[in-house]
Amino acid sequence: MSHDQDQTLVHMVNQIAANLNGGRETADTVEGICSHLEKFWARAMKQRIVACLEEPDCGLEPLARQAVVRLAERRGVPAA
Repeated sequence: MSHDQDQTLVHMVNQIAANLNGGRETADTVEGICSHLEKFWARAMKQRIVACLEEPDCGLEPLARQAVVRLAERRGVPAA
């Protein structure tokens, strides 16, 4: 995938985080984002967003980053 496609995925996760954040506890929001990614994203999309964690500042907002780290852990991938 290209850098532009990676940035699109980052943007999408940040939007999901913003939509699920309203009035929830942080842990619930992170779990909701992670669950959404697990249920609705294709394997390749999940692999790319997890790979984004290796970049120092890939653009993930804090809640989105936490959710992607959790996704990585659930997939057995060491998070950077």
